[in-house]
Amino acid sequence: MIITSHNTSAQQKGIALITVMLVLTLVAVALMTMSSDRQMDIRRTENQFRAMQAWQTVYEIEVWAMSLLKADAKTNEYDALTDVWNKPLKSKSTAQGSLKAQIEDLQGRINLNNLIVDNAPDKESIEQLKRLFTHLDLKPALVDAIVDWIDNDMDVQGAQGAEDDYYSKLTPPYRSANTFIAEVSELLKIRGITSEVYKKINPYVYVAPHFEPININMASVEVLRTLAPDIKEKDAESIYKASGKPFKTVLAFLEDEAIRGVNVNKDRLTVVSQQFLLSGHVDMGKSGLIFQSQLSRDDLGKVSLINRLRRE
Repeated sequence: MIITSHNTSAQQKGIALITVMLVLTLVAVALMTMSSDRQMDIRRTENQFRAMQAWQTVYEIEVWAMSLLKADAKTNEYDALTDVWNKPLKSKSTAQGSLKAQIEDLQGRINLNNLIVDNAPDKESIEQLKRLFTHLDLKPALVDAIVDWIDNDMDVQGAQGAEDDYYSKLTPPYRSANTFIAEVSELLKIRGITSEVYKKINPYVYVAPHFEPININMASVEVLRTLAPDIKEKDAESIYKASGKPFKTVLAFLEDEAIRGVNVNKDRLTVVSQQFLLSGHVDMGKSGLIFQSQLSRDDLGKVSLINRLRRE
C-alpha cells in the first residue's frame, strides 16, 4: 500500500489536535484542583480564625468572672444564692457571633478528693459519699473503687474496690491513678462507674486539689441529706428552705430550728466558697464552643484558673 503525504499530514494534524485537547484537559483539571484546594485552605483558615476568636472570647469571659468574684469577696463575708455572681450573664450578640455564660458555686457539692486526707482514706467523707449513692439508688460499695483510684497503695477496698490488678486486664489495659482526681469525667475509668451512674452523681460532685467543706447556703437537698446519717428527705428540704438562709456563719446554721438536734460536724461546713465553675457557649457563625473553667478564690479574694475544658 502506498501512503500519500496528504493522509500523513491529516493524521499528524489529528494527533496534534488530540494532544492539544489532552493538554487543555489536564490544565483544566489542574486549575480545578488548585481552585478546590484554595477554597479548602480558605475555609480551613476561616475556621481556625473563628476558633481563635471563640477562645479569645472565653478568656475575656474568664476575666469578667474573676473580677466579679474578687469584688464579691470584698463586699460579702458569705456566699449565697442571692449573690450577684450567681446570676447568668445574659446572652450577648457581637459582630462575630453570640455568647452566654454563668458562674456556679461548686462547694454546694461534694469534693471527691475529700475521700483522701493526709494520704489516708477519710472515713467520714467516705460515709458521706456512700449516703449520696444510697439516696440516688446506687450501690454505695462503688465508692470503694473511687477510694482505690485515688489512694496511693495497692490494697483493695471492699468487694467493689479495684487496683492495677483489675485495670491491667481490661482492653485496653491501664493503671489506677493513685492520686487526686483531676476532672470529674475521670470517674468513667473507675470500676463500676457506668455512664448511667456518672449522670446520676455528676450534679452533686466536683474535684478540688485539697479538702473543701460544704457551703450550707449553696448545697442542694440531695447534698444536705449526706451531712448526717439520720437526715431524711423532708428534713433536708426543711434545711434547704430554712428561714435563716442565707446563713452568715456556720454557728447560725447549727442553731437554726431546721437543723437543731441533728449531729453534724461543723468543721466540714462553711458559708464561704472558694471553688467555682464558669460555663458557657460561644457561637461564632458556623463554629460553636462549649466550655467550662474551674476558678479558685483564696482567702484574700484572689481568683485563679484551675482548669479549662472544652465540652462537646
